[in-house]
Amino acid sequence: MPPEYYDVIIIGGGPAGCATALSISQIDSSKLLRILVIDDTECIAHKIGESLPAAARLALVTLHPDLLRRLTQDTTDGRHEVCTGTASSWSSPKLHETFALMSPYGSGWHLDRVHFDDTLRETCGPIVRKGKFIALRRMCAGTGDASPFVGWEIDVHFAGNSGIEMCRTRWLVDATGRKASAAHEIGAKMQKHCDLLAFYLVLNRIDYADRIEAASGTARGQEIHDTDPRTLIEASSSGWWYSVRLPHGRRLFMYTTSPYDPTARIARRTDGFLDMIRSQTTHISQALGDETLPLYECAATTGEFTHHTAAGSSALCPPGSWEPVAGTEADEQGRGWCSVGDAALAFDPLSSQGIITALQSGALLGSVLARHLIARDNSSPNPHPAVSGAQVVQTVLDSYRRVQMKYEDERAYYYATVKRFDAAPGGDGEKYSSFWKQQATRRT
Repeated sequence: MPPEYYDVIIIGGGPAGCATALSISQIDSSKLLRILVIDDTECIAHKIGESLPAAARLALVTLHPDLLRRLTQDTTDGRHEVCTGTASSWSSPKLHETFALMSPYGSGWHLDRVHFDDTLRETCGPIVRKGKFIALRRMCAGTGDASPFVGWEIDVHFAGNSGIEMCRTRWLVDATGRKASAAHEIGAKMQKHCDLLAFYLVLNRIDYADRIEAASGTARGQEIHDTDPRTLIEASSSGWWYSVRLPHGRRLFMYTTSPYDPTARIARRTDGFLDMIRSQTTHISQALGDETLPLYECAATTGEFTHHTAAGSSALCPPGSWEPVAGTEADEQGRGWCSVGDAALAFDPLSSQGIITALQSGALLGSVLARHLIARDNSSPNPHPAVSGAQVVQTVLDSYRRVQMKYEDERAYYYATVKRFDAAPGGDGEKYSSFWKQQATRRT
């Protein structure tokens, strides 16, 4: 079977990949371009990365008119939770609150990420295909066959098919998250700017209405509830804690620290993690409820160990490139690729910028790609200024550079404000202060 040709192939069907595809479709109103999104998402009960700031409303409306409407309706139906603000104990032991009521954008969300990502893929429609990326090759005129094709050839194992299929494109987008699978095959390298690990558990709310107090024989279902829809953040001596109420009667607890800190070994175990919440935190522990009458408990499927994920900031180098064919005009022949979302820039979860940056960067990449590709088709009307292949990459790289510089400045500033764990020389807490001093250093 001959390879299928697409104008753009996007590897990864998360927010960044879907945003890129939707942005192309918004500009390509005549549907002249062939787009393929390869989605290898695994079926899981919970996906980390649930905070969506209210400012994402603009990105959602820009990408597709139905997205914000669906998000609003799903929130009303209980599929997502409203976030009314942030309460943080950071530079001070006291809680500092910011209220969504004071934001021009309104309230944000604590998402059911699995459902939100499904919504994005459904909005993209049939251009999303379930499959696994296997390998890629650079193709030049005469490579492998007699065709003059210049671009990328990709091996994919599509769901439901027994064999591996080949697809070809001039433009490849890596939206595979921090692993940056396609970019690494091309030769790009991920540069870590700080090394952090996040350990987390998702606990289930206890329904006391179905339980009878053994001592008194009375139901306690009406007496305790989790009424806190805020994002909770609390600094501790060797890291920081985060907790949000999730849809479907669940709550997320997360601890972020250096992978080399002694507490990382303790946090790997479920019992150690829960003990640390009680012993290290004041405000986060309140979200668990009283020890004698807790609000939450581990699910039946919770194992001996917590979940963990990379949480440090990183940047792909380079995040994209345009490769013209020697001896041709700059944009006459060539191939290009770009990374997007966490594959290009990954952030410390303290910023809560993962999803919104994925949506915004995908919207930008999709728009410049569409303008470039439509301009090459002389038969199609093009109200947008023409963009060369090199300009596509340069526009995206300039945007990433601005985002990264702003992020690094703000990250260094916020970590530097935490000085309450600095130990006096010779004090018992001296070994813990290094975490905050290390994080306060600006990475470039």
